[in-house]
Amino acid sequence: MNIENFCTAEHGYLEFRFQRIKIPISQIVMLQADCNYTHVYLKDGKHYLFARTIKFFEYMLKEYNFERIHKTYMINCSHIRNYDSKNQNLILSNNLKATISRRRKCQLRGQISCLN
Repeated sequence: MNIENFCTAEHGYLEFRFQRIKIPISQIVMLQADCNYTHVYLKDGKHYLFARTIKFFEYMLKEYNFERIHKTYMINCSHIRNYDSKNQNLILSNNLKATISRRRKCQLRGQISCLN
């Protein structure tokens, strides 16, 4: 199956053609990997599950201010609220938490202001 047949990222929306779902990219808070599935969490509390790896979405959302912070998590940087240095977690909109890996923390220190 071709990538374009499943999903496209155009005009600020992720459009899933077969499910007929259109998600505003600005409303996506976090993506969480679960083997070959990806959980997509939105600002309004909705949650979607797609049968695609997080790497598929990483490629598509690269230009939309998303960062891969862990092998399991990819976040929308505009939804960062705080950083918990004790637990190495980023606190996002809707009080979602995403663990940041040690290696990625060093790489992202200049990009994400709360990590300093």
